[in-house]
Amino acid sequence: MYMKKLDQGTMETSIKAEIEKMYRNQIDSVNAMMKPEFADCSFEGKTLIIAFPVLEWEKNRVGAMHGGMIAAAFDIAFGLLARFLASQNFAPTIQLETVFIRPIPIGDVFMVHVKANLAGRKLTHLYGEGFVKSTGKLAATATSSYFNEDTNQRAISEENVGKP
Repeated sequence: MYMKKLDQGTMETSIKAEIEKMYRNQIDSVNAMMKPEFADCSFEGKTLIIAFPVLEWEKNRVGAMHGGMIAAAFDIAFGLLARFLASQNFAPTIQLETVFIRPIPIGDVFMVHVKANLAGRKLTHLYGEGFVKSTGKLAATATSSYFNEDTNQRAISEENVGKP
């Protein structure tokens, strides 16, 4: 079986390709509508930085980025990193906790820094911090867990259900 060599270059290329695929295949989804942009990553550090422009449609009743959109930004960034580290095509979120610290103004950029604390065979646990780009101030933190699942293998298994 061919194993793809994982390194810094592969990580950057893979994450950028996943974001481009998001724009092509999920055009009407929150994932694409939030306009995530690759900013940086570290293969050795198991980290990823994704920039999210704070768009008008994402505002809450006081005119700042809605808390649900902040959580979604973390979920998108965490998911990109979890799928890469697990070499899986699907890594559903099983837990996401977000702490909101300060508002993020519309028109600014929410910089989401995520790190894998554990990248195991079945689970990936991550921690993240989100910053207001214009001020550099911490705006939110989050933790999450993802289940590493290869849906290609699941489809193969499901095809064989009930067959001798």
